[in-house]
Amino acid sequence: MTDGEDELRVGGLTLRGVTRGGIQTCVMVPELDLMFDVGGVARGQLRFGTILVTHGHQDHLGGLPYLISQRQLASLAPPAVHVPEEIVAPLSRILAAWSEIEAFELRAELVGHAPGDAIELGKGTRASCVRSVHRVPSLTWIVERKSERLLAEHASKSGAELAELKRAGTRVTETHTSDVLCVTGDTQIETFDREPRVRASKVLVHEVTAWDQRRTVEDIRAWGHTHVDELIERAERFEGDALVLVHRSPRHTRAEAEAIVATRFPASVRSKVHVFGR
Repeated sequence: MTDGEDELRVGGLTLRGVTRGGIQTCVMVPELDLMFDVGGVARGQLRFGTILVTHGHQDHLGGLPYLISQRQLASLAPPAVHVPEEIVAPLSRILAAWSEIEAFELRAELVGHAPGDAIELGKGTRASCVRSVHRVPSLTWIVERKSERLLAEHASKSGAELAELKRAGTRVTETHTSDVLCVTGDTQIETFDREPRVRASKVLVHEVTAWDQRRTVEDIRAWGHTHVDELIERAERFEGDALVLVHRSPRHTRAEAEAIVATRFPASVRSKVHVFGR
């Protein structure tokens, strides 16, 4: 097992990976066939051919050249790596340098994105991005799913009756779209404040780097991060099912973070809040 690896099942999704502030972030979601960031080596990375990158800091992106190399050794297709548009050029130079060092071409599909862009992922799944607030160009990713739901007027009908209606050309379902996952990446709290879809996502993976006054709110904001005090103040504005707190600084243990959730978060939302990362 990778040092610091964790796994959590919430909202019908499995979150698996490592997220340690300033060291490594990589979150894999098997049900969506997506990986968010690749800050180092994590068990199970090779299977993911689509990577959504929040920003270019090494603890979130530094593992990409090695991952590409390992996929090629395993005869897997080049990954599609979706990144903030501002880092496509420097990232291409980095991969070119590693290609020169390794004496073979590291192949990946680098796709730059601006806030508001969307990616069709297939099977009714789509990812879009909004601007997050960090020290470097960064994106928050929101994943939505389309599903068919039975129309209310047909709720009491049997399976045979529904089948007969379908044969007659009667529509018995309607298309429903919902935001099933949001991953903020590194950000100040303004992303939560500004973006209704972030607050309403079924599962929100939000960074909380500082958990006590060893780093004040002002200290942590200066580095583009979120302090737990800021999220405690706003937690009742979260409308989804699971608020997953990641990117904890090594200054703080998991037990300390869980104690803060249990004692300081509003009771009305406490059951929704999860600490992720060993």
